[in-house]
Amino acid sequence: MDAKGVAKTAKPMRWPATAGFAAPRRSLSSWLIGAVALAGICGVLRLGSHPPQPCLGPSQLAYYNGDERDSSSPRVTVDGFVASYPVLRDGRQRLDIEVESLELSGERKKVSGRLRIQTGDVYRYRYGESVRVRGELTEPPIFEDFDYRAYLARKHIHSLLLRPRIEPQPGMLRGGFPLELIYDVRSRGEMLLNRLLPEPHASLANGMLLGIEAGIPRELYDKFNLTGTSHVIVISGSNVALVTGVLMALGIRSFGKRGALWPTLGGLAFYALLVGGDAAVMRAALMGSLFAVATVLGRRSTALVSLAAACWLMTLWSPLMLWDVGFQLSSAATAGLILIGPALTGGFSSFLNPLITRLRKWGPSPGSPGAEFLMPSSIGDLLRDALIMSLAANIATFPLIAYYFGRLSLISLLANLLIVPVQPWIMIFGGIALTVGLSGLEQIAQYLLFIPYASLRWTTMVVNWSASFQGASVEVDWFGGSAAALTYAAILGLYWRRPISSSLRRFWRRTIRLCALPHREASTRIGLVLLRKANWTAGIFAAVAGLVWWFALTQPDGQLHVQFLDVGQGDGIFIQTPSGRQVLIDGGDDSQQLYAELGAVMPFWDRRIDYALVTHPDWDHLGGQTDLPERFKIGSAIISENTRGHEDSEIWLSALGAANVPVEGLQRGGWLDLGDGVALWALWPPPEEELKSFDEDDKNERSLVLKLIYGDFTALLTG
Repeated sequence: MDAKGVAKTAKPMRWPATAGFAAPRRSLSSWLIGAVALAGICGVLRLGSHPPQPCLGPSQLAYYNGDERDSSSPRVTVDGFVASYPVLRDGRQRLDIEVESLELSGERKKVSGRLRIQTGDVYRYRYGESVRVRGELTEPPIFEDFDYRAYLARKHIHSLLLRPRIEPQPGMLRGGFPLELIYDVRSRGEMLLNRLLPEPHASLANGMLLGIEAGIPRELYDKFNLTGTSHVIVISGSNVALVTGVLMALGIRSFGKRGALWPTLGGLAFYALLVGGDAAVMRAALMGSLFAVATVLGRRSTALVSLAAACWLMTLWSPLMLWDVGFQLSSAATAGLILIGPALTGGFSSFLNPLITRLRKWGPSPGSPGAEFLMPSSIGDLLRDALIMSLAANIATFPLIAYYFGRLSLISLLANLLIVPVQPWIMIFGGIALTVGLSGLEQIAQYLLFIPYASLRWTTMVVNWSASFQGASVEVDWFGGSAAALTYAAILGLYWRRPISSSLRRFWRRTIRLCALPHREASTRIGLVLLRKANWTAGIFAAVAGLVWWFALTQPDGQLHVQFLDVGQGDGIFIQTPSGRQVLIDGGDDSQQLYAELGAVMPFWDRRIDYALVTHPDWDHLGGQTDLPERFKIGSAIISENTRGHEDSEIWLSALGAANVPVEGLQRGGWLDLGDGVALWALWPPPEEELKSFDEDDKNERSLVLKLIYGDFTALLTG
């Protein structure tokens, strides 16, 4: 018998079923389903009855933990290396240390484990750097409203080191080549965005593009939470879906369908690690990988199966992942888009299409430039998908949000409808700008960042506006675990009672073909619809015209501007002369707050400050300027001549020296010519010999007192 005959008569292979990759039969008995469900419930109850702590022995670091509450934390010295990407917030670095040895009471022991520290050191630590740390070893606390111990346990961290003193050790980096390279790219990308964008947009871009959210001002982050829009500032499935689609498209074009698999999988792994590799990102990356494999093998990819497989693999690797709030919210939102989204489509289509048809008579005639944007097939899809994404995700996640955070946003649907359509532009053009900027073409990267900056600015405007409504959110502290479980039971009951009609299945298949992704987060699809249907000539013309007008409107207006910045404690004053020279005097104690204020008064492409002045070296005056040279090009720095050598100013002076910024001293009788008839005169301090009656360490008595003069206008700046 020929090969064809053998193929026809051969028995079907059983290994996929045996390996668990395919069902061995068409239907499962109710007994088997019940047994699996019972086993799962028993496993959850058993794990929930025990704290998430390992079985500790003398070879584990956490075995030596003390308790800060009863002053039993031992003083120890540990040797190890930095095992995480250093996170900077409010001037403090957060580091996770992989410990290899511990010294306790003069005795050194070999141990293993991770600990977390926070330090105010100016020195920027690197991933893989060897360190020796002294401090108090303690168990992570459990707060009244947050189980910090369980949170760290899910990251395999069971110890904290309080009041640390860190000594960098000589030697090569020890973190491993792939992550060292990836984190180096991440660090360079973070600094690039900080240089090219103003605050708070730079921090938002870092969160959306690189997964670094630490720099986002707390007040703004709270507004995102209040309006239910915080999902846009974290890396989620929509970001990974877009990366998957781009990698597959480029791979197929360059290497063919089969040759595209490994570049796509490698690119997804690189991206997932680049943005931090948290639970939500890894879940989305696994789904993207399964889609890529299915595409190359010519198999049908089902979004719900991909989601289940990704969740199963992640919890198999780390069962505690089930208790990660981000993992739960991400999985629930994706399930909502898969299950609830199609059920909502028909209702929105029947409502929006007649409305848009009525509005077409006020638009351009068919065939004219821009007419395609007013067709129901484009506007209807755009509005429908924005509404569906917001509503489906809200329905799927609001029980978890109410349970964990005790608050429910009432304006989330409107806010998401307004900001979701612009998010793909941040991802697409921001990613291109990052790639170009990291290649050394920063000037071109700044031009490319115009579209992401405009999108970020629109996003913050909408969030600030929607958060200003009284009653934008309500407290639901009464919403407990039972209420959440009952709510999900009701949602699933409604879903299964109303199966998807054939027309909705056709629409869903069309959506999958259009976006070339398995489940297709709707936010990314919105951007692709715009990309496919845009009139590029009109779009480029509009973008260039907008850039020209924006540039023109932000040019100096021939007047003197004095801005008193809201930097919290301390002072912050920004001066712009009629011809555009810029002077910063002091900066408060929080650099992120200072950058947010500067971002509100300076154009996003303007990264130059002609003079940076510090009136005296108290932290609430110079603290905000300590890393100013990393963000701005500074022409010259000015300090009181009488405090120039003070030890408190060394941090600021060393940062300026590293950036080759000249530093000048100023005292009574000195002045700065700012051009256009604008001058800054120093009224105080006098020469040091005239201050002998004052305490030689009194910085306030030696503070710069300045007089700003412009024609008949004068202002006294007392420092």
